[in-house]
Amino acid sequence: MPQARTMAGRCRLLALVVLITFGVVTLLQSLQTTPSIHDIRSSIRGHKFGGPGARRHQSNRVRIKKVTALFGEPNYLYEAAIATHERHNALHGYQMQVLRQRIHASFLAKPAYLMSVLVEELAKPWDERVQWLAWVDPDTLVLNQQVPLDLFIPPSDEEINLIATHDDDGYFNGGVFFLRVDSWSLEFLIQVLAVPLTDRKHHVSLNKDHTALEQIMESQRFRSRVTYQPRLWYNAFDSNKTFEGESGDLMVHLLDLGGDKWARMDKYLGNVTSKINPYEMPLEQTRYGKEVQGFWKRMADSRRILKEAKLKEKGHDGIKEAARRLRFALDFETDNDVVMKDAYGSLLRALYENK
Repeated sequence: MPQARTMAGRCRLLALVVLITFGVVTLLQSLQTTPSIHDIRSSIRGHKFGGPGARRHQSNRVRIKKVTALFGEPNYLYEAAIATHERHNALHGYQMQVLRQRIHASFLAKPAYLMSVLVEELAKPWDERVQWLAWVDPDTLVLNQQVPLDLFIPPSDEEINLIATHDDDGYFNGGVFFLRVDSWSLEFLIQVLAVPLTDRKHHVSLNKDHTALEQIMESQRFRSRVTYQPRLWYNAFDSNKTFEGESGDLMVHLLDLGGDKWARMDKYLGNVTSKINPYEMPLEQTRYGKEVQGFWKRMADSRRILKEAKLKEKGHDGIKEAARRLRFALDFETDNDVVMKDAYGSLLRALYENK
């Protein structure tokens, strides 16, 4: 009887999650008063965008749609920040959707809206849907328009569905992340939205969106298809009134600046809209080519050596421990170049010593 009651309870919970999911999708689709941001003014309170680089780029690149949310009291700085993305979208051929109405004060707005957009894309024929969604917080600004988002998308042989970054304390930072458009991502977001129903501790979390996303990202079921990239590539912070990235980097994320936030945003907007943008340079002159190529090579090399280790680890504790360490790094620390190289080197040595 206890087992039957447990099974019945699980069935009721599953049914409730499904009902909530479809309810959320229906609600959010009805709220999408701004299916794109092409109607945003090209000039907002003196920050002008455009110029020769603002023409749409025609190519066979990865199809990407940016997603964000901006509602509440009008804020011209946030609108101007979104306009930097608008110019970037026009240059590289990206789409964008913006949630313009609040759903609920304590609701998981970010994953809920992402699910709405994801379902909308999955309902399209494959050649008409986008391939990736890129969430960008409204306090992110594009600094270097020449850097495409395609650069960070995994090679076709990598089974990666979610690309994220860590903050300085090692926690998931949801300011910018990428989600593949497929059924895995739909199952992932369903589980995220179910967190408040299954985890009572979640209700005391200060940042419910990020906590729920991180909890499911790190779960055994989903973590093998999640990878973390260096945050400075596209989610660099402004720390102590200083940009922690370097010239040529794609974006800055202006969060937790207290009363200085608006002045800092205004300064960045003034720079990126001036005739000489100090952050913009051709892609080939930036850090990205070598670093991104090296990142995916480390991923491929690590997966290859782990396959080799699996065939040899039986009866060899050294190989087994080194392989466990590298698998952990692949799951949680791919953004740490030092950790990845060290874990890979340890397994390579263990294999050599146990030939």
